[in-house]
Amino acid sequence: MATTDAMQLPPKLKTHKQYTLVIPLDLQRDRVLLGYKLRGFGQGKYNGFGGKVEQGESIVAAAIRELHEESGLLVREPDMIQRGALLLETVADNSSPILEIHVFTVDKWEGTENATDEMHPTWFSLSESLTPTSATPAPIPTPNVISGSLPSSFLSTPPGTEAHDLPLALPLQPIPYHQMWEESRVWLPRLLQNLMPPDLVPQEQQEEQQQKKKRYFIHHVQFIGGVDRDVSSNGEYSVWHGMGERRLDWVDELPVGEWDSRRTFGRYP
Repeated sequence: MATTDAMQLPPKLKTHKQYTLVIPLDLQRDRVLLGYKLRGFGQGKYNGFGGKVEQGESIVAAAIRELHEESGLLVREPDMIQRGALLLETVADNSSPILEIHVFTVDKWEGTENATDEMHPTWFSLSESLTPTSATPAPIPTPNVISGSLPSSFLSTPPGTEAHDLPLALPLQPIPYHQMWEESRVWLPRLLQNLMPPDLVPQEQQEEQQQKKKRYFIHHVQFIGGVDRDVSSNGEYSVWHGMGERRLDWVDELPVGEWDSRRTFGRYP
């Protein structure tokens, strides 16, 4: 049985395209790792680490591979914790499939986060990121390093040092939700609230947290097309902007096997 905070969506028949999204968490040091996208789809935004599930590849294997390719972190399959799924659809382009994005967190890994030509990893405060309104602008890589790997001074962890062994030298900023995809401003703070001890969650959100003790979330969003002006006043139009109708459900099981072209979008889960 699911609990929901959202609106009913009209039925849609579309195929699905599977992706992964991994968010490394260092709960002991109260921090969460995101990547700043340097090129390609989502350039200029912060997000977790992930990408497409290749043919013949399992979802968890794809998540592990993409995390390593984009951040340098190595994770064992038993340490991957699936938290939920995003089902993103654009009604501005009927030819686009529903993006089925499987969300994982991980708090054990080997290696050090490193910038790549695609992603620049940055640590943010976990406890200061429980509401989108708490976000402040985050430092952005300077233009002369935007197209490639960044010098070690830009990295949260110096090369050759284990992330968990480092003291935190400076206070970390909250997650800059205004520099993320629009739907992330809805599901990510709610997920982080669920992972925090109740005494660290703002009082006005504790009742909501108690209502979401189910294991997984499913966030359905229909985009109508638009410009994400929260990121830039000169933002470009995209069919994946303009968040329209949505619903956020908390469920005991993810019905992944039922998510195909025969199932209507509006009836999930």
